[in-house]
Amino acid sequence: MKRGMSIIALSAGLLFALSIANSPVARLIVPAAKAQAPLLVDGDFEKDVSGTALRALEKPQGWYESRADGVKGPKLVLLSKKPVAGNATKKVWFKTSTKHNAYLSQAFSAPQSGKFSLKWDILVKSIHAKPNRAAFQLIGNDSVKGKGPDATGSERFVALAFENASAKGKINLIAMEGAAAKPKVVVPNLDLAKWYTVQVDIDVQAKTYAVSVKGVTTAPVAVKAFVAKEKTVPSSLSHISFATWNDGPGSFMIDNVGQP
Repeated sequence: MKRGMSIIALSAGLLFALSIANSPVARLIVPAAKAQAPLLVDGDFEKDVSGTALRALEKPQGWYESRADGVKGPKLVLLSKKPVAGNATKKVWFKTSTKHNAYLSQAFSAPQSGKFSLKWDILVKSIHAKPNRAAFQLIGNDSVKGKGPDATGSERFVALAFENASAKGKINLIAMEGAAAKPKVVVPNLDLAKWYTVQVDIDVQAKTYAVSVKGVTTAPVAVKAFVAKEKTVPSSLSHISFATWNDGPGSFMIDNVGQP
């Protein structure tokens, strides 16, 4: 008797399972999509304990000083722990130099060839009067070996910087759209020594991106991707870099780098 009941129960259970599997509800249930890894890590720099640790190459992913311009170049990139203009957390400070270059770079978790967005907080402390450009913000790749990612024109897609505006204490956010093109003023008359959140919405295939500054721009400003002297534009982007150049000296800070 017990055996007969167990067979009946199993048969009933099988029929129920089959009916559920073929029901409209079951067909609506799809496996959960695998969560994508964020493009960047340590965007707030809170896990960094020192400038030395910040500049060192991290594996499998992390920030590092990528230009390696002699002994003094990398040391232009510092970790600041002091409150600055209302920001009491850790942030990166780029010192100015007319002799050396420094890049703080990170590789994306995966190369990008479509649409994606990134943002960062930036504060500009000073810009030398000549050549009147500093605080470089670059997105591109590491296709040219030798000087690190985003170091040559053919590697750059996003190429932003700041210049002094005509009024004292004011600066313009500018975009460099080509090796021979005059810089485009994207957002004028911002303030020195003030934090701003810059966002870029990139369309790699269209060779364009849009720039917004939180609380300042009312709509994104369209910008063309950087065209190198070889007349090329990268079709795959893999790195972000912030840089100070010896021919674009100035002092600035960055924080909270990541996706919106």
